Amino acid sequence: MQSERQSVVSPALCPFRRFCHRLMMEKTTATRAAALWQVKLQDDPNNPELLRQFDIWLKADPGHHQAWADVSRTITLLQQASPERRHYKMPPAPTAYKPVWQRRAFQSWAGGVAALACVGMVLFAPDAMVWVRADYSTGYSQTKEVQLQDGSVVQLAPRSAVAIQFTKTSRAVTLLRGQALFTVQHNAQVSFTVKAGAVTATDLGTVFDVAMDDHHTTVAVKEGSSRVSAPGGLAAYQDLYAGDWLRVTGHVTQTGKQNPEMVGVWATGSLVARSMRVADFVTALRPWSQRHIFVLDKQLAEKRVTGVYNVHDPMQALRLAVRPHGGNVETVLPDLALVTGPG
Repeated sequence: MQSERQSVVSPALCPFRRFCHRLMMEKTTATRAAALWQVKLQDDPNNPELLRQFDIWLKADPGHHQAWADVSRTITLLQQASPERRHYKMPPAPTAYKPVWQRRAFQSWAGGVAALACVGMVLFAPDAMVWVRADYSTGYSQTKEVQLQDGSVVQLAPRSAVAIQFTKTSRAVTLLRGQALFTVQHNAQVSFTVKAGAVTATDLGTVFDVAMDDHHTTVAVKEGSSRVSAPGGLAAYQDLYAGDWLRVTGHVTQTGKQNPEMVGVWATGSLVARSMRVADFVTALRPWSQRHIFVLDKQLAEKRVTGVYNVHDPMQALRLAVRPHGGNVETVLPDLALVTGPG
């Protein structure tokens, strides 16, 4: 019976059950109990006797409330992970008899997974369309160097995508997602443009980097010069030269200078942070990690990080970044890392 009960919360089933199983094996008594209650209530959510017993347990000790809140919050974060990081795998059809309560639990779980899959198709359709439109793309922790037909080179950062459209009179690249470093073969007769959202960078003989996320689009020049236009963000256009950068956030534009050697340094495997918020550091690091990273401490998220970090070992980079602030990194699952504050 013990082996059958363990099979219900097998870590091979889904992120929810893998997480709860691990907590039951490794954490404090209250956390183990909270994880077990998560599994029980998912399997039989309308059982009045089970709900009554849960209520008794919850009220028995203030620590139970905290354990339940912590486990529930982490499960919610796990369910918010992007679909590429989820690994819902249907187990093989059972060949041996199982008690009724186990069959009901399996049916409930399988139905839940099917529902999540349907919701995921709706919620993440825009994300999927990016990859459909892309001529070249990368996944998590992947980079790619693309040789274009004119001799120009595009280096794609992880989780990035571009669409290419070359004609006799124009060379156009659209950055659909992520970040890319462009080394352009200059041709005065045929312009080379990179469009990222509302921002367009035109080559004037240059090596430049373009990055975009949900809030910002940034162009930085490593060599030569680039002309940047952004309707609503710039009155006309702005020429950037080696070491210049320009960031557009909505209708707000920021500019600055840096060492040109630091432009596109990610292509060498480094992440350079200069007084960067921990929250922004995590955002920059996420594409390099197979794990989904969440910062659970709001105060820690606002702390500042400065240094050069190896993106090819993202968990070590994360630990080094948060350790001076008393932060900790816990890899609770193969595909989930939680950043917690002191204590």
